[in-house]
Amino acid sequence: MGTTREGHNVAIRIMSVRDEGKEQLQILRRIARGDLSLCTENHVAPLWDEVEIGYFRFAITPFIGHKMSYCYGAWAKNSVGDIVDMIIQALEALKFLHQEGIAHRDAEKDNFMVQWHPESLAAMQVPTCRPRVFIIDFETAHEFPLDTPEEERRLTGPPWDDYLRDLAPEIALGPYDPFKVDVWQLAHSLSDFKSSVAEIDAVLETLRVGDPACRPTAAEARDQLAAVVHGLPPVSLLIRPVILNTEYSCDD
Repeated sequence: MGTTREGHNVAIRIMSVRDEGKEQLQILRRIARGDLSLCTENHVAPLWDEVEIGYFRFAITPFIGHKMSYCYGAWAKNSVGDIVDMIIQALEALKFLHQEGIAHRDAEKDNFMVQWHPESLAAMQVPTCRPRVFIIDFETAHEFPLDTPEEERRLTGPPWDDYLRDLAPEIALGPYDPFKVDVWQLAHSLSDFKSSVAEIDAVLETLRVGDPACRPTAAEARDQLAAVVHGLPPVSLLIRPVILNTEYSCDD
């Protein structure tokens, strides 16, 4: 973390060392600056600047408040409505990347950042505004040329040899659709969360089914979840989440 001369808090991270990391830098240069970075559906943290020191190139991005992984089961007193809004935005972030031919390949909830946690359970009021969700960490990302036919957008193996996170089942079977894997990864990282709203939980369950052919795309999942939420009175989601295998209290 650092501060600019103008007083803006920024995050500073190594993007590349010699030739290693060039792909993620190229991806960020294309989607995190310029006109494309201004698209509403683009949730990539903006690339404000680059600094080169010796063999190292650093990216300068705005400092964003908290990880999405703290949205439940920790200190934040977020309601189901708060959390599901973050999930919808995370799916929208993946949708945008996928339409740009980019698979994130590490789309766990802790690679999404939120400006703040609404904590609407503390006030027991529906928030008048929502924090924006950003997607970060493109070290494992892969970019396909936009003219690549859909059936050829396939990868093999994990993001790297000693990748420690759980893997979607299709990765062990050969060439796979990395966009469907992104959806599975996000949903799998949320598998300890239940909204206790049957329609919402049913959509979330489809995102982590084992058969990728039966798994919705990020765009389909976003639209399905948004349709459910928009059909409910906002106050009906002013409820505590259910955290599986964890004792949760809004007073924690």
